[in-house]
Amino acid sequence: MEKFEDLLKELNEIVAELEKGELSLDESIEKYKRGIELSSKCKKQLEDAKEIIVKKVEE
Repeated sequence: MEKFEDLLKELNEIVAELEKGELSLDESIEKYKRGIELSSKCKKQLEDAKEIIVKKVEE
């Protein structure tokens, strides 16, 4: 499993690149797709962490 911090770092780098507006359309689309993938992975890891915490609190 990829580390959350690594995924978030890459996502932030992609956002910065897209915000610069210097990429071609094709590059921007590829970066955007990768960003969506990273965002989904981050969200899943956060949801999993929340579930673990909730279970521990309920014990």
